[in-house]
Amino acid sequence: MRALNNMRFQVEHLRLLVRHGLRGEPLAPVRFVIFGRGRSGSTTLVSLLDSLPGVQCDDEVLHRPVLFPLAHVRARCASSRSQAYGCKILSYQVRTVHRAQRRQAFVGDLSRDGFRILYLTRNNVVQQAISNIRARKLGFHQATGTEAAVQRVTVDRDDLMYWIGQSSALARFERAALDGVPHLALTYEDDLVLDSLHRATLLRVCDFLELPRPAGATPRSQYRKNSPRTLRGSVANYDQLVGFLQDTPFAGYLD
Repeated sequence: MRALNNMRFQVEHLRLLVRHGLRGEPLAPVRFVIFGRGRSGSTTLVSLLDSLPGVQCDDEVLHRPVLFPLAHVRARCASSRSQAYGCKILSYQVRTVHRAQRRQAFVGDLSRDGFRILYLTRNNVVQQAISNIRARKLGFHQATGTEAAVQRVTVDRDDLMYWIGQSSALARFERAALDGVPHLALTYEDDLVLDSLHRATLLRVCDFLELPRPAGATPRSQYRKNSPRTLRGSVANYDQLVGFLQDTPFAGYLD
């Protein structure tokens, strides 16, 4: 099944390139990319932006390798026929999934092609690591209207340090990739973690993209956070977690 899905993705990639090349479809007048690490609120941001009039915001468009990733993004943009088109591209996908490409320059290439960059980060790398662990054990997202998940997970030290290390490595890659590239910086904690933050965030993003500000009620994300807000509420072996981190630079991220 996985091989079949990969084949379908490659066929769709080539179909988009051929159609875009033959028709010469113009790119959306406003175009943007949400760039950053997973578990930083990017799915919520995609959902919020996709709900705005005249905006199409796709989820991860490069989660599988393609021959021509930049052309793939361009073709998806052209085929949207929207006033504004955006998509999510996670940094690990640029750094690892498409490692044979111009990965270090990829974000700059998008910017030079008229895509404005929304750079999303999460300050608490321990929370981000636990979120990655929870997602792989319990599922990635929860739709609006479903009962909030309350399960706590048991965290293995090696697993925890692996995800913290991955996040740190990706942060270095992101800083290098964004060097000299204009972008709007957003953080999960300051801009997305609470519904009450979403309107101000949307206004900042619309101003950056030169889109009309949303009128009326703030659009709601179709996804709800599926984990407790504290590490103590999220981790079954929290006391052990404290022991794992108490003599490390990450101790300050504990509850």
